[in-house]
Amino acid sequence: KTIPNSALFAFRGEGTFDVPIGLLVSVLKNPEITVEWVDMMTDHRVIRVVNDETNLIYESYGLPWPISDRDYLMTETCGYDRSSKTFTIDYESVTDSIKPPVRDHVRATVYRTFWRLTMLDSDTTKIEVEVSTDPKGSLPAWLINLIQKDWPWKTIDGLVKRATREDVVADERLVDW
Repeated sequence: KTIPNSALFAFRGEGTFDVPIGLLVSVLKNPEITVEWVDMMTDHRVIRVVNDETNLIYESYGLPWPISDRDYLMTETCGYDRSSKTFTIDYESVTDSIKPPVRDHVRATVYRTFWRLTMLDSDTTKIEVEVSTDPKGSLPAWLINLIQKDWPWKTIDGLVKRATREDVVADERLVDW
């Protein structure tokens, strides 16, 4: 998707998968395993729990040489909508002295990034992810767009594969959906 007044694109991925929503949400909300399934991610940490639905998080991404790695400091806000059987996570970049930029990374900015998971039936979930980010630095827009274009699909694929492993237990807030 084109972004007004920008050479950067927003990227979106979506699909319907035979995986219960509770397993997918459990993986999405588990910071201990995030780097296992998110494309190019090298670090994911909860810096501060703001409330039951919101965390301050830090993420870093390893990019191909000679491009500098990128990192983000963001709020992560979860939403549960029982009536539509939809779970969402929204991300927004923030500045906080608790986690200043890392010396060997470029601090990137998230404009609009979200996940939306909708339960279609007890074993089927529609997954949507949209990413609008500026990795900053001196990279040309065509290169940024090239690097980012496969991220949604690779990451959705990683999420689905990770959610089907035997160690994943359904998110307790979704058990009775």
